[in-house]
Amino acid sequence: MINKKDFKKSISYSFEKSNLYTKKGQSWYLDGKDSTIVVNLQKSNFNEEYFMNIGIWLKALGIATFPSFNKCHLYFRLEKLFPEDRALILNSLSLERTNSQLLDDFSQFIILKMIPFLQHCTEENQLIEFMKVGRFKNGIISKEAKDYLS
Repeated sequence: MINKKDFKKSISYSFEKSNLYTKKGQSWYLDGKDSTIVVNLQKSNFNEEYFMNIGIWLKALGIATFPSFNKCHLYFRLEKLFPEDRALILNSLSLERTNSQLLDDFSQFIILKMIPFLQHCTEENQLIEFMKVGRFKNGIISKEAKDYLS
């Protein structure tokens, strides 16, 4: 079991290293050309597990500087966007199951896979393509966003 302080420090480091995100509370924000990306760390009410929520705010549908992930036009749990990495994500986000090696692996996942994907999500043409190929099928998408991106 790893302590909460080291856990949060490890995750924050991954976003700070990219020099792209602004941290506010338990969320990191990426302000892009066509959208704002929100990455939120949420503690479970029932145990020592966390969830990583991803929100995409479409600028064409409104202005918001620091939207909460659940107010975004599209939002997902991280493991729904990366089902092939589900075990790594869920084990890493559990203080009871994670360890230093898992957190290192998760940091590499964030830096090498998640951040580049989210950077693509700041461009409208990429969002349209992700919609077409079903990449967003396991999330919540507002009707307004579906209509706009279709």
